[in-house]
Amino acid sequence: MMRPLRDRKPAPRAKPPPFPPSLTPLRAILDDDGVAQPGSFVSVIGVLKDCRAPVATHGSDWKCTLTLSDLSIEDEPAGVELVIFRPEARMPEVGAGDVIVVLSAKVQRFKSNPKSLITSKGTTICVYKAAKIPLYPASAQAALLPPKQGESHKQLKEEIHQYVSYCYHVIDKYDIPDEAEYQQRVTVSLNVKDKFSLLKDVTDGKFYDLIGQVAKDPYTDETGRVTLYLSDYTENDLFFHYTWEGVRDLASAKPTDAYPENDSYNSGSQNHHPWVGPYGKRTIQISCYDAHADFIREAGVGAGTWLSLRNVQIKFGRNGAHLEGFLREERNASARKVNVEILDIVAPHPSISNERVDPRLKEAVRRWRDYSQEKKTQIKAVKAAQEAGAKRKASIASDDVLENQPPSKKLTAKERRKLRRAGLEKKAAEEQEKAALGLNELVTCEAHQKPVSTLASILEPVMYETLVDNQPVKIPLPFTNAKYNARVRVVDFYPRKLEDFAYGRKRTEFDILSDNDDSGEEEDESDNDNPGSTMDTTAASSYDEENDNRTWEWRFALLLEDASTPRSSSPATGAKAKPGARLWAMVNNTEAQCLTGLDAVNLRRDPHTLATLKERMFTLWGNLEELKAAKARAAAAKKKERAERDGAMKLNKGKRIPLDKLKPPLEDSDNEEQHHDEVKEEETSNKPFSCCLKQYGVRVGSEEDHGLPKTDMNARGGWVRVFGLFGTKICV
Repeated sequence: MMRPLRDRKPAPRAKPPPFPPSLTPLRAILDDDGVAQPGSFVSVIGVLKDCRAPVATHGSDWKCTLTLSDLSIEDEPAGVELVIFRPEARMPEVGAGDVIVVLSAKVQRFKSNPKSLITSKGTTICVYKAAKIPLYPASAQAALLPPKQGESHKQLKEEIHQYVSYCYHVIDKYDIPDEAEYQQRVTVSLNVKDKFSLLKDVTDGKFYDLIGQVAKDPYTDETGRVTLYLSDYTENDLFFHYTWEGVRDLASAKPTDAYPENDSYNSGSQNHHPWVGPYGKRTIQISCYDAHADFIREAGVGAGTWLSLRNVQIKFGRNGAHLEGFLREERNASARKVNVEILDIVAPHPSISNERVDPRLKEAVRRWRDYSQEKKTQIKAVKAAQEAGAKRKASIASDDVLENQPPSKKLTAKERRKLRRAGLEKKAAEEQEKAALGLNELVTCEAHQKPVSTLASILEPVMYETLVDNQPVKIPLPFTNAKYNARVRVVDFYPRKLEDFAYGRKRTEFDILSDNDDSGEEEDESDNDNPGSTMDTTAASSYDEENDNRTWEWRFALLLEDASTPRSSSPATGAKAKPGARLWAMVNNTEAQCLTGLDAVNLRRDPHTLATLKERMFTLWGNLEELKAAKARAAAAKKKERAERDGAMKLNKGKRIPLDKLKPPLEDSDNEEQHHDEVKEEETSNKPFSCCLKQYGVRVGSEEDHGLPKTDMNARGGWVRVFGLFGTKICV
């Protein structure tokens, strides 16, 4: 029922004030060709027409929406929305007819809806209570509510206070509700039912809000309807079952194929191609109509896009066997209301926090990552089995032998006492060995109570005993998944410069996950046990440093020597001993964070973090870095001097050069490189320490791609053994 028309209050007799030059009329925001375009920041003034009360979001902020109107759009039925994100304690206290001054709000266009405003960290909201606003030309400063915590009203000039009085008493208040109706609207805005659901929980005959990834490019039929295939990587028994067509089909398929070959219930299929989306019952077909379909086409939604869909109807499709989704116009809603939102899971800048990312989206991305890793592993296994073309008879025979072995005999009390004594003696011997080694107490590891393994024993190949044609056979394994507690000292590191210990890479979809580590042993087949081929140290220094839209991760390696063996040189006698067992240990991003207590940054542009890193690594390896740097400088000087000498000899070829003008080499040239690479052990001040090591394998391609000897590749069957440091921390 329409309310009686409210008369506009007569304008004051005083001359109308000019519009404050620091503010922007709301008309400039609503007009598509206005000066306020999406992405720009503006300051506005408006009278409050409507308010959707603050509600909790899935992050730390609350959300509130205000609808504003000013003299430039007072005849428009709809105003300009201001979306506020901030903690509940900082939400503005507003009422119907209050005048709101908003400083530095961002203009946005949400989907195909009209342009609106959204707050940022620098936005200030000033509220003038309607009941206290005097007639113009009096100042409305007395009606201004005190600022919320973290805000200031010092930016407001007297001309704004006066314009508030003028705007409030002149604007048409027909669309502004009275206090009772306003409170009713606020109460209704709180009664919003959360209809979000995972796809695994949707049922027939209900409406849901969904978040998922487009499994393949949408298809538009002759009526303009758009068909989406959406997956949140959960399974529903009432979805269509997509099967894998085989390795050959998978290799030839593209993510942009129009329709799946095994989509038998879709009679509109024109192109028959293998399904390349999630296999199994993880994907639902959704038909979109009207404004929703227009938005999907115009926005360029394609395979891999993450979407938030609101009010999707779920029911059985035409075949009556599988659930489908339908997204139509809502009753009593604007004809252009769009319930499709594109979700950006790659932050535009590394400095932007991921805390505001919807946790439901994070969980969906995490399921996607886990599914992708599982799928990749399964495809590798299937390809390997197809190439081999042989059944595992040896494994079956081995299992039969193990099953026929008698159960272990129960120990007697005497045997148990003997084992306890042996354990105590072993522990005492380990304590004596620890004291003799002088372990660094500032470096700890999580498995310090576990038995200690020597590097020599860790490096020993593991033999797998089995039966072939009823004959026992020992097969060397390329690697074994195992963890160790070791006592070592650092004798070298890679890259050679600490500035290259962190490298920058492009941001990916998985960066919003707190447990994502892009540098671990699960990397694509690009790692091997040669640290020089595993890390591209030129990437950190050669890329355009002005482009800082990267995320930084630790990646370096330590050459460890067994601490139980004597140093390669004796400080007392100068006698050289045979070096102990050594291995390269990779340190990925997560373990480097644990080791150093630092987050990776661009070390070439952050001298403070670089200095902190040097200090903490000094605790680990002593003066090793200084010695390596000195050796490198000496070698560079020799190389430069040799180049200058050779150049002088070429320039003066055939001429006699005075002996005092030609500098002799400092050392024998045959041994120069050897002297350069050697860091004398008696000069180092590092102590041995306890650490945790893990062994794992990385599948590699051809030996040409990875620089490995052909015999090594053949012997290991395409796998390379890798060692990594974990659970070790430098105490500061």
